[in-house]
Amino acid sequence: MTKKNPYILIFIISLTLVTGCVRRIAPNGIGPTNLEEGLIAYDQGEWEKALSHLDKAIQNDPENTEAYFKRGVIFQRMEKIDSAILNYREVVRIDRKHFKAHYNLANLYSFEKADAVQAVFHYRRFLKMAPNHPLAPKARDKLAKLTKVAGDKNPFLSSEKEQDRLASGSPFAGELVQPPISPPPFSKPSSEKPGRGGVFPQVVCISGMVGQTQVEGSGFIVGEQGYILASGHQVERATRLTVKFQDGSTYPANLLSVSEALDLSLLQIPFQGMSPLAFDLEKSASVGDPVLAVGCPFGLNHSASQGIISAPERKIGEKHLLQTDVAINPGSSGGPLLSREGEVLGVVVGMLPQAQGIAFALPAREVRHFLGETFLQIGNLYAEVNRYTEAAEALLISSNFWPESPQALNNLGEVYRRLQQFDAAETAYLRSLLSNPRYAEAHYNLGILYDNHLNKRKQAATHYRKYLELKPRSADAAQVGQWLTAAESGQ
Repeated sequence: MTKKNPYILIFIISLTLVTGCVRRIAPNGIGPTNLEEGLIAYDQGEWEKALSHLDKAIQNDPENTEAYFKRGVIFQRMEKIDSAILNYREVVRIDRKHFKAHYNLANLYSFEKADAVQAVFHYRRFLKMAPNHPLAPKARDKLAKLTKVAGDKNPFLSSEKEQDRLASGSPFAGELVQPPISPPPFSKPSSEKPGRGGVFPQVVCISGMVGQTQVEGSGFIVGEQGYILASGHQVERATRLTVKFQDGSTYPANLLSVSEALDLSLLQIPFQGMSPLAFDLEKSASVGDPVLAVGCPFGLNHSASQGIISAPERKIGEKHLLQTDVAINPGSSGGPLLSREGEVLGVVVGMLPQAQGIAFALPAREVRHFLGETFLQIGNLYAEVNRYTEAAEALLISSNFWPESPQALNNLGEVYRRLQQFDAAETAYLRSLLSNPRYAEAHYNLGILYDNHLNKRKQAATHYRKYLELKPRSADAAQVGQWLTAAESGQ
């Protein structure tokens, strides 16, 4: 047997122990993330390097609001305003309560784009979420300048509380995610309208991306200005939304409003002129009524399935739904449930898992209420920045969907008055009072219309008197009292 050198043996054992100890205590070697690398480059003013790292961070996490926000700041400092706006809009799409992104968007729309509608919307969102922020006074000053109407009472300035009620307290309301892009990027796509020759060319297929996953759904035209109704869950968090018509023509879509409670959303596309589907005005359908569902199940464009109403009113959770035996599959949500006459009875919302022949649709009356409230908010926003033509269009749509709303009709009358369309204003005010005879604002505005524009002092006095009866302690009561005295004396 060969005798081993004890020193060599000790060396080998020592080396093994040291190597083993080093492996056990060595750190894993994790370096800074792409986001951290981007923030470091940002702090050092290396914009291109920062953008490269932030792009990678977004690839790894498509809903990384911090990466999008920093990209927006960088593009803003590089004076690439459109790119900055796109990134800030991605932030508020993912996180509606990101008040910093709302503030930056408001400033860009106000100072760079001269788009008062968007600016007012985002200043409002900022102030609602951060009323005590050091920049809040500047936001309030700018908001006041954008919405002020000198020498005249503006009923739209007081509508913010009402809009907040609509956005939070009403089960029908949507939160206005974005106002319509101004001016709307409408363009004539071809010599033929989408879906020409089809049975229901107003029905569309909707697709988008949530992270790396493609989502698909259905929808349909509800307004000639490119307004489309769709389900909420399929589009709320989606990017790169597109709308496809039956003839294959495709358009990018902008998300305007979404109601989580009703699972509805309102989109707008750069196409106009197609007549919308008509809504059924009856209170409810009857058992056995034939119905037709049109949509895009499993991405199969514009498929139709026929059935009957199984139950006209079925409460599922907090929702009142129509039950039908129409075949419904993934991708059908958001499509119309149509009567024999082709009128919208409801909007398809889904089916019961592991059930056959049991599907549901949201009744037309609740869909119309959602659309009425959403267009009321859009119309008020246009009116507050003196864009009365667009305001009249939106409020007219609101009053058509929601004829029982005195506020929509009153505000439509006020818009017509400011456009000096006095006969139309009178009609709208009177319709408002027909809906609710105790709606004080309509009495106030009718008094002004008869007093200042139509020279009908007796009618003016009647409405001033009614306003004081309804609101004797209002801030305007003393002024209205003076107008009443003057109208009664014929001065």
